[in-house]
Order: sequence, then C-alpha cells, then structure tokens
Amino acid sequence: MSKVKIQIRDADLAKVEVALRRAAARAKKIAEDTHTALVVYEGGRVVKKFPWKEKKNSTKSRVKQR
Repeated sequence: MSKVKIQIRDADLAKVEVALRRAAARAKKIAEDTHTALVVYEGGRVVKKFPWKEKKNSTKSRVKQR
C-alpha cells in the first residue's frame, strides 16, 4: 500500500498528524512507567491495552526463538 501525500494549506492542520503520533507515544510511555491501561480505539471498538505486559511477552518470545 503506497502513501499518498496530500497538500494541506493550513499550517496548523499540517502538523496535526505528527503531534498526535508524538502524544500517542508519550501516552504509551507513561502507561508503561505507571503500569496503567492504555485505552485506544482499534478496529471500531474501544480497547484497553497493557503496554508493559506486551513488552514482557515480546521479550520472552525473542528469547525462545534463539
């Protein structure tokens, strides 16, 4: 799937995507540090995710593969 660049005339609107990605990364980091759930909208549903559990599981799977 290729990305299509769309020319946005409003300077503030052009920076929204970058700001939202930065905010999402910071929210995930805070959820990991405080061991709290991260609530996201995924696949048309509101879902609780637990980033610190996903991080532990991914580390275990990498160790098993070696």
